[in-house]
Amino acid sequence: MKLVLRSVLGLYLGLFFSALSVAQMRFDAQEVSARNVDDSMKGWKPVCALPSCNPGGSGVPTKTSQTVNHRSPSKDGRSMEVSVSGRSYTNALWTYIAGHDDSATSFSMSFSVYPTGSASVAGSYEFDQFDFSSSTGVEFMWGSQCNQVNHLWQVFDQLHGHWINTSVKCSLTPNAWHQLRWDVHRVAGDTDRCSGKPCMYYDTLTVDGVPHAVNVKYPAGRLPRGWGSAVGFQVQIDIGATGSPVTVDEFIDIADFTAM
Repeated sequence: MKLVLRSVLGLYLGLFFSALSVAQMRFDAQEVSARNVDDSMKGWKPVCALPSCNPGGSGVPTKTSQTVNHRSPSKDGRSMEVSVSGRSYTNALWTYIAGHDDSATSFSMSFSVYPTGSASVAGSYEFDQFDFSSSTGVEFMWGSQCNQVNHLWQVFDQLHGHWINTSVKCSLTPNAWHQLRWDVHRVAGDTDRCSGKPCMYYDTLTVDGVPHAVNVKYPAGRLPRGWGSAVGFQVQIDIGATGSPVTVDEFIDIADFTAM
């Protein structure tokens, strides 16, 4: 459940910007937006998994997968499936780069997620959005996860590397679609209001049409040396405690992201 991004991320951003299609991404002075990014592999980085990349956990996957164009299950006829196979505490992380905008202060991601019958052996389902600002040297990582152990939504304290419980119950029932939306923000000009770092504000989590006012703030972190500016989101699957190797997968559909 530890949220970690590998330091090579900033070195490869240019490659992914050049691959993004105009149909997927709108990029101007006021807004970076991406729609239906589950329909294609464009903009998605290679999976982050041990041993070459550290998304937390201790297990090395025996297999990971990310595929598109699934007609069933789907909401619009073209869903994406991500999966990881391995023993206890094996994690896999998939990151989407939407563009870059150091001036953006409001961020939202929305998508439908379909946990399969393997959900019972998932430790957590993680959904994050981020703003890497090379002009200020700050990493804003609004991490969130549905903790399958304590059945609460948790958010991430980037500076201290801690997951914090919210009061929002988490129950993503398997073999069913769930609509998720996170709205978060930062304050322009804030450099030190949370433990000497800019604050990350977690505003509202909407689950299946029901909004939950989270309204908490935690400190951002320092952008690692060599990272470039980027905004986007990511999904992660963490395998929980299990006695034998398992495969955990989920489908994602109608995945949108906006930074403005």
